[in-house]
Amino acid sequence: MHAAVVGAGALGCVYGARLAKVARVGLTFVVRPARVATSGRMVLERVDERDDVLALDAPSYAAEVPAHADVVIVCVRGEQLDDALVALLERGPDVPAVMMTPMMPGDYARMRDAMGERVVAAMPGVVAYLREDGVVRYWLPRMAATLLDERPGAGEIVPELARMLTRAGIHAKTEMGVHESNPATTVTFAPLTMALDAGGGVDGLLADRELTRLALRAASEGAELGRRIGAVASWAGVVTKFLNRITLRVGVGIAKLQSPEAVHYVDAHFGHKLHAQNVSMAAAIVALAEEKGTPHAALDALRDRLVAHPA
Repeated sequence: MHAAVVGAGALGCVYGARLAKVARVGLTFVVRPARVATSGRMVLERVDERDDVLALDAPSYAAEVPAHADVVIVCVRGEQLDDALVALLERGPDVPAVMMTPMMPGDYARMRDAMGERVVAAMPGVVAYLREDGVVRYWLPRMAATLLDERPGAGEIVPELARMLTRAGIHAKTEMGVHESNPATTVTFAPLTMALDAGGGVDGLLADRELTRLALRAASEGAELGRRIGAVASWAGVVTKFLNRITLRVGVGIAKLQSPEAVHYVDAHFGHKLHAQNVSMAAAIVALAEEKGTPHAALDALRDRLVAHPA
């Protein structure tokens, strides 16, 4: 198998490096033309297994999906699900495009209209960030497998990718309805990440009582919307079911003591980095709530706070 990973950010690096180094899969990172000439080692450190360090001495970069690729794994931000991405994928071989990027129903429909059965929805089970020194730090949570959409007649390459990912140490499986469970889980959990962005991070959110209350109301609306779309991942359902201002504060306090790096990741990733994606996602969630006829007053207000907050 040869995998082409579109996007060499933290998430793409983890999937690509573990496939290449552990499962011995052929690998090409597809990046912007200006980055093709990038050289140097790629180093990855697993936070939850301190002895698990991987390095790619000479990663292969290309501006186009290579013709010999058997599968494409797309690891870009939500706002990059655009015409340029579609054109890039259409210029490549006619192979499955596994979308690790969260797709709202409209995104999925648009991608399927453009590329048909090639589009495979997925839900990543990897948490990763790029440290300032260029090292990728990541977690492989036991409760979150990487899910790949299973469709009858789609061929063997997607199940084979799931097997290769599992061989690479990333638990993965095919499952029916991922194209629905992915957005259902996203709209359930996204209000919290958007509130982190609006508050400038964990401490900023907790210090702003009005924003915290708004986030909790929006999360409740998001959970109701999620149930209208599909099956919500169990971890997201548990988090939102027992979430209130007290449990939020207690949870953050415990996390700061037991895993300060996880809190740093949340601050850096959701509090700053994904602002453009969060703004785009907020608009999509509100539009979806209007379409499904679910309450969205708090989601509206959170969207407005997010838009007003500088990136």
